[in-house]
Amino acid sequence: MFMPTLGLVLSGGGARGAYQAGVLAAIAHICSRQRLDDPFQVYSGVSAGAINVALLAGNPSSFIESSNNLVNLWSKIDSDNVFYADLMALSRGGLQWMTEFSLGGSKKDSGLRSLLSTHPLHNFILGKCQFGEIQKKINSGVLRAVSVSALDYDSVSTVSFFQGLPELKTWERGMHRSEKVELSVEHIMASSAIPMLFPPVKIQDRYYGDGCIRNQSPCGPAIYLGASRLLAIGVRRRQDTFYSYHHASGGEMPTVARVANVLMNAVMMDGLEADIQRIQQINEGLRGLSSEERRRSSWHELEALWISPSVDFSELAKKKGNELPRIIRYLLRGPGSLDESAEMLSYLMFTPTYCRQLIDIGFSDGMKEKEKIADFFARANEEVDSLGAKL
Repeated sequence: MFMPTLGLVLSGGGARGAYQAGVLAAIAHICSRQRLDDPFQVYSGVSAGAINVALLAGNPSSFIESSNNLVNLWSKIDSDNVFYADLMALSRGGLQWMTEFSLGGSKKDSGLRSLLSTHPLHNFILGKCQFGEIQKKINSGVLRAVSVSALDYDSVSTVSFFQGLPELKTWERGMHRSEKVELSVEHIMASSAIPMLFPPVKIQDRYYGDGCIRNQSPCGPAIYLGASRLLAIGVRRRQDTFYSYHHASGGEMPTVARVANVLMNAVMMDGLEADIQRIQQINEGLRGLSSEERRRSSWHELEALWISPSVDFSELAKKKGNELPRIIRYLLRGPGSLDESAEMLSYLMFTPTYCRQLIDIGFSDGMKEKEKIADFFARANEEVDSLGAKL
């Protein structure tokens, strides 16, 4: 008998993960009214979404309490919790970059492949996430699986590292494969390693980077791990697929900052919108089949609820650029203005006021969808009750 399994899918991108914390707080509020302590059986995240997934799954409390704790963490986070922003560290990074460029990459043992050092983030995650709780929740039946995805720089493929029930198998689909592991801080750091800004992370003998890179199917891992219903939270405004620089005057040669912004937007793609559209198209195709054809098919309809920002975070970041450490502002102004670096700002703006604003927007966006969210859980519970009665 097919039992419904609810999956939570979190995309990401640096400080934008604070928005997800706000949406999750709204979902937790709705769940508390429906008396659902742990509504999701599968967690899947990339980039900042991987951090949020780890903090949810690696907390001994219920989903409701863990979500509220997540809001507390994001509302107090500062750049010092994420990367070193002192003059010495950034000067060393900048000088080493210039040295490698000038020597044509001949220094193979330099050990530095990014502008910023993320040792603080490593320690922050290690201090806030109790990774042993993930297996405890799996053993107790609270969770079915937890997955985080990263880009393998060697094979240029997306790898989903997952921890779950013994019967769950690995998969491989095109440029996307999985590995069954015991999740650790290294997997989370790998998934959130923003290219060029944050260093690649070594796991065993391979190096990995941010899971958003080339990730065209962020919902895939949750589906492969058995989720039959998905609630996905993105970090880009709906239909914000093509980047546009709103205040650029036509005909001007683009600055380095503007080019870097466009590249960052393209590399750190949020593929949720396209993925959700594919799911809807498959559902429509299945509805067009006869009952006999559907019975013979190995496919089934998959309900997917998607929540995305109602505002452009790049625009918000431009207004708060002066809150970043002075040396970061200086480096971003080098290739252009802070306005032209808005995309990068929105990823690096780990400041309490910016993150609290994103949390508030996330909570508001979540509550605007409260009826859809409540119905999403209600239909799942009705399906469970119906199947239970048949058994």
